[in-house]
Amino acid sequence: MKGCRSCTHWQNQNVDVDRIDPATANQKVQLGICRRYAPRPGMVSGPKGAGDSESSPWPQVASDDWCGEWEPDFN
Repeated sequence: MKGCRSCTHWQNQNVDVDRIDPATANQKVQLGICRRYAPRPGMVSGPKGAGDSESSPWPQVASDDWCGEWEPDFN
């Protein structure tokens, strides 16, 4: 099945979360990061009063997310 979980670019973070969608309530998914492309700089809001800062995070995705760049992980 195509999805981030089975993609060579996905790195599992071993964090389980509940789905927000009421149709899939009580279903857990794993979070991971997508390493298909290098991180891109962007502004991130800090804690109240701390202001904004520049950051370059890898995008965080759920194990059952998908995109058009999927490539099978043969490991």
